[in-house]
Amino acid sequence: MRWVTLLLLFLSVSLLAFQSADELHGSSNSQSDSSRVAAYLNLSKDYTANQPDSAVEYCNRGLQLAERENNQHAQGLFLLQLGIINSTHHHAGLARKFFNEAISVFRHQHDKEDLAKAYDELGVLDADQKNDKQALREFNYSMNYYRDAQDTSGILETYHGLGAVFEQAGDTEKALSYYLRALVQYEHRSTKSAAYFSLLDRIGHLYLKKGNTLIALRYLQEGVDSSNTPAARDTQLTMLDEEGSVYEREGQRDKALAYYKQELLEAKRYKKPEDQVKALISIARVLKGNNSVQSLQDLKSALKIASGLHEPRLEASIFEAMAAVYQQQNDFREAMFALEEQHHLLDSLLNADTAKDIVALDNSYKLETSQERISDLQQTNKKETRELYLGWVVLAATIIILGIFWAYLRKVRKLNDELKASNRIKDTLFSIIGHDLKGPAGSAAQMFAIMETEHFSEEELRVMIGELRKQTEASFDLLNALFEWGKAQLNGVKVKAEDVNLQEFAERTVSLLSSSASAKNISIYNNIQTPAWVNADPHHVDFVLRNLISNAIKFTFDGGSIEINLETDGDAIISVKDTGKGISAAQQEEFAKGNIEVSFGTKGEKGSGLGLLLTKEFIAANNGRVWLNSREGKGTTFSFSLPLIKQPEPVGV
Repeated sequence: MRWVTLLLLFLSVSLLAFQSADELHGSSNSQSDSSRVAAYLNLSKDYTANQPDSAVEYCNRGLQLAERENNQHAQGLFLLQLGIINSTHHHAGLARKFFNEAISVFRHQHDKEDLAKAYDELGVLDADQKNDKQALREFNYSMNYYRDAQDTSGILETYHGLGAVFEQAGDTEKALSYYLRALVQYEHRSTKSAAYFSLLDRIGHLYLKKGNTLIALRYLQEGVDSSNTPAARDTQLTMLDEEGSVYEREGQRDKALAYYKQELLEAKRYKKPEDQVKALISIARVLKGNNSVQSLQDLKSALKIASGLHEPRLEASIFEAMAAVYQQQNDFREAMFALEEQHHLLDSLLNADTAKDIVALDNSYKLETSQERISDLQQTNKKETRELYLGWVVLAATIIILGIFWAYLRKVRKLNDELKASNRIKDTLFSIIGHDLKGPAGSAAQMFAIMETEHFSEEELRVMIGELRKQTEASFDLLNALFEWGKAQLNGVKVKAEDVNLQEFAERTVSLLSSSASAKNISIYNNIQTPAWVNADPHHVDFVLRNLISNAIKFTFDGGSIEINLETDGDAIISVKDTGKGISAAQQEEFAKGNIEVSFGTKGEKGSGLGLLLTKEFIAANNGRVWLNSREGKGTTFSFSLPLIKQPEPVGV
């Protein structure tokens, strides 16, 4: 049954007939992982028959690479190849294990074609182990999968395998039936493979077994005739040898000798020294009875060729044949010498084969152990990966929860700050309403009552009326500020931007407030001599200038001065500088925070702080900013900036 295994092995390796080992080694060292996988598989197939340890090693490399790439199909192919290697070298247990693993992979991949191949190889293994029932079941599985895949080559191979099973079981008729079905598959093929000639050989042997020598020779001759091409020279030599053997068994020495001589001629023509040796041995065997001298001469020629080939097995066969000839010649000394040489060569072959089998078995065991270790590592890696992913998920969830909690705390803190600011503003507003508005209104009411009941001179009335005017102006300014602030709080600060000349607004504001400054003997120096255009809400600009200049007048001592300056450096920057009482560091900090508080001017004028609060909001709404520089007792400079624009062209130009 080993010939079936070797035949299928030959079929798997024949695909590499035109690819050299050097080319395969080059591919295995290429940069592409996919090409390396294919190269490792081809190298393993190439070394299966003669170097099983190398075949296993390349399988090991390829399998590890396929597992690293998570290439399931390639893993299945390497498992199948490992099964073939172990089956070829009689490690049935390991072979069965690898075949079953390959079947599991291919079934998971729904790969019918490779699944059929795996079942086919498993059938060959069981047939070789004389598990005929199991082999038949596996060949039937293989046949079904090949039919589903419409793989005629696979169907042909399965017929061949089924025939081999029945031949081994001694059922000649069923074996012939399947062999002939396989042969029919070749009728429509222009080229014939090695399996075709092997099939003819098996059919011929079965007919010989049945006693139909003529039919057997017809099939063998068909093999000889069909193999008469350079591409099929190996097969032609095999078929000539087979046909010569048939005639030799039938006692037709002349015909046998003719076929053996033809085999020798073809072997010489094709330069096949090993086949020349085999032909010479066959010729010597036929001539032994009639011409022992020529027989010995042929054997010595064969020995000379075999020595150059370094083929101990062939040399052993030659010495065995020479011993038989010497015995026939009664030259027992030479016969003993030939037998000793034969046994010496056979011992060396046995040791070499045993060493190879041990190495192959050891490599198979190492590979199996390596696979188990890799599987354990993969499971460990999967577990660690799951734990790592879980850790990342927990960490991410923790960060998200902490982020949400931090955002919540920040929002609560912001709301608390806003609530505190709102409460401060509310308290200040109530203070303003309760004192700044109530006080002047009450004072005015008392004065009117006194003026109504008492008699005053004209000068006294003038003084009282002047005081009433101050109270009512202060109340009006405060009410106006409250109105503006309330409107901003309810509706937000709305900007109706226009092109505004800051020079004109500054001149108008100074003119409006000059009487208030004169009352305190304060000099106002307007240093804005050139136009400066900004795009802003004119109402906001007017309010800001009026508030800053009136505050400067309010907090500057009698006889002091106020300067209004302009800088243009990308933005228009207006500063209002006074020589007044200045602002403390604590008050400056409150201003920066946006808080408001009541303050008093140099003559007791009250300031609510609402004006400055509105100033900050109005300037910010117009894309500007407000800041101050002040030292207590040294005066204060309030500055604000607005984006500068080019002077607009006059209307109509």
